[in-house]
Amino acid sequence: MIKKGNKNVEAVIIILIFIVSMLPIWYLAGYARPSGDDYGYSVLTHAAWLETHSLIEVLKAAINTVEKYYTSWNGNWFTVFLFSLMPEVFVPYSFWVVPYIVTAAVIFATLVFMYELCVNLMKFQRADCLIFTFLLLLASYQYIPSTAIGMYWYVGAIHYMLSYAVGLLGIAFIFKFMRTGKHGWLVSTTICAFVIGGSSYFTGLLLFMVLVFVGIIGIKIKEKKRSLLLILPFIVWAVGFIIQCKAPGNFVRGGESFGFSPSLVLFTIFESLKRGAVSIGSYFQEKTLIFIIMSVVALFGWEAMGKMNKKSQFSYPFPLLFVIVMYGIYSAMFAPVVYSEVFDSIEISLGPATVRYFTFIITSFFSILYCEGWIFQKIKYGNKSKQLDYFMEKKYRLCIMYPLLALCMLMIIFNRGWLKESVDYRVYEYVNSGQADDFKSQIASQMEILLDDSIKEAYLVPINPEQGPLMHMPVTPDENSFTNQVVRDFYRKDKVVMIE
Repeated sequence: MIKKGNKNVEAVIIILIFIVSMLPIWYLAGYARPSGDDYGYSVLTHAAWLETHSLIEVLKAAINTVEKYYTSWNGNWFTVFLFSLMPEVFVPYSFWVVPYIVTAAVIFATLVFMYELCVNLMKFQRADCLIFTFLLLLASYQYIPSTAIGMYWYVGAIHYMLSYAVGLLGIAFIFKFMRTGKHGWLVSTTICAFVIGGSSYFTGLLLFMVLVFVGIIGIKIKEKKRSLLLILPFIVWAVGFIIQCKAPGNFVRGGESFGFSPSLVLFTIFESLKRGAVSIGSYFQEKTLIFIIMSVVALFGWEAMGKMNKKSQFSYPFPLLFVIVMYGIYSAMFAPVVYSEVFDSIEISLGPATVRYFTFIITSFFSILYCEGWIFQKIKYGNKSKQLDYFMEKKYRLCIMYPLLALCMLMIIFNRGWLKESVDYRVYEYVNSGQADDFKSQIASQMEILLDDSIKEAYLVPINPEQGPLMHMPVTPDENSFTNQVVRDFYRKDKVVMIE
């Protein structure tokens, strides 16, 4: 039988591997700069800070920014409020904190979410929870579809990743409330619902589905009162979501034909389910290593499930239905994009793909554990229970787990191309090639001009077009282009133009 101390050591090793894997990502934070919309949403707040150095005035300007964009471009009122509070509104060259803040938020939220479900609900050991959590985070960050959305573009990271983190916290708080009945967790859930109501459609859809599923299941298991109380965060989310959907700016952005259509909803559902299957196939081709990581998760999960099921009476009914529900939740992350694609004027960033990918990792994890639990329960009530217990305690690691872990390592060693697709390798190439330093020095020369209040017409040197994992919309020779205008307005210039 494996001692608890050994499992703790394994957890520490995996945590250290994850931390080491994040070091290149955090190192590149020193090269990250605001870009495009980062400037545009912060024009009013930056001006308020320069003129008054009053936080109250800055917050007033943030509210004015929400009003401006609500009527002219988009309805996500809460994240627009945060957009306007970019760090460089207050301090030049402070943008480096953004990747740290966003990744810390996602890591923290994932830990809270996993601890609630794995330890408090499923009764796993804490070490098992840490192993699962950091393996999932490792897969999530090393093969994230967009490093810009994930870390280096303030507007994208706030709208998608910070919203995702709040969504995970909200889901964890839902389960905490249903488990304990403490109203503090209901209040926490409601606060998260308020935030999500004015944020990303994707996380809003995720929170909505969990509220509905948990509410229905709660009624089935005779927790009717607690289930009914979930109506409060649901209403708060729904009101915020409706306010977001009704924004005049949505029609400006999507065109006059933008709106609700029942037939389009039906098309969206079927198309989303189809794209979900196609995308999993593309993950297998393009991000093969994540399936190796999920295999490692399954190996640790099998052992954890074996120990937990000795005490658990839960039978894990309808495993196929559970997997279908998890697939449905993942596929639902395609719905906002599918729906909006009908309206040609709406441009789609890699933000949705990033949220989908993180959702895929989470739903795959719970599908694996649920199926493993079902298998154990079937054996538990069969005539092979004692033999399985003996095998799990005495032989599982030696005969199954360690050989398969070694096989996974060999597959990685002999397929090093998988590692070349990782974010760490991309960061290494970008820094080692000298392109990152070129970008940093070119930005410094631009900033010297932009921060000089005596210069009203800013003529800037060109920027290295190789951005690597970073996000940068360069100023162009056309002074009327979008980027030129927002940079001009943010730094209070008369003109900003790139020298050809």
